[in-house]
Amino acid sequence: MSRPRALAVAAALVGVEALACLAAGVGFLAAVGVGKPSDRGVAATLAVLLLVFGLGLGLDARGLSRARPAAQTPAYVAQFFALVVAWYQRHTLPVVTALVVVLVVAVVAALSARESRDALRR
Repeated sequence: MSRPRALAVAAALVGVEALACLAAGVGFLAAVGVGKPSDRGVAATLAVLLLVFGLGLGLDARGLSRARPAAQTPAYVAQFFALVVAWYQRHTLPVVTALVVVLVVAVVAALSARESRDALRR
């Protein structure tokens, strides 16, 4: 049985989110090591959190690509957290906020499509 297109889109977009989190985590880690962040402790904590979150999103994208029902809820929860982050960064990073909101809407729409829901119920 082939994977529904909407579910493939959701898996790909969650994968993009995973890569973005991993890249940001590596960036914060580099800032701790060679840069001069205003607070090394906060930068190190953010690096670890982003790396762990990115790995989790990667596993979730893999689960979605394999139509695993257990991957649906973490994907929705991750979108909620992405919106929270976007909301609090709206004044300092408006372009990033807009991109995150568009990505979240696309993931939620793809996950909520009937074909995705049906595939994840099997």
